[in-house]
Amino acid sequence: MLLLLGLALSSGLAVASVGKGQKAPDFAIPSLRGTKLSLAALRGKVVLLDFWAQWCEPCKRELPELEKLYKAYAAKGVVVIGVNIDKQRDNAERLVRQLGITFDVGLDPTGATAGSYDLPKMPTSFLIDRKGVVRFVHDGFEGGDDVARFRKELDELTR
Repeated sequence: MLLLLGLALSSGLAVASVGKGQKAPDFAIPSLRGTKLSLAALRGKVVLLDFWAQWCEPCKRELPELEKLYKAYAAKGVVVIGVNIDKQRDNAERLVRQLGITFDVGLDPTGATAGSYDLPKMPTSFLIDRKGVVRFVHDGFEGGDDVARFRKELDELTR
């Protein structure tokens, strides 16, 4: 599955992905903190779910911005979850430490969780409402405009 994801991402092919209005696929994966992360356990909260990898340059630019959003929106009940798809846990740990990331990071070394979302590119983020429905999808990361969109959409979902 991870091989197929890698081939699709590296070839630039768009694959069918989980889209707006669809129920977000549940998952249960280990976190860097040693706990289990489950989307079902977060029902009732707005979730910003981001898939990333250590080798992904746009991911490295996006993660600090997600950390800022995490701090800004935590009081409004927003949960930020990063899902790292690297095969080696050390890669995720090193980058999280280097960037000062404090939101929960799940580990998906087999790519099973990423595969259930059929990511169009890296990074890809899903904004999920309190009922578990995907409301917004962000594929890739360019910078300021993307951050402004995240804020606008999070404001909408937390009203």
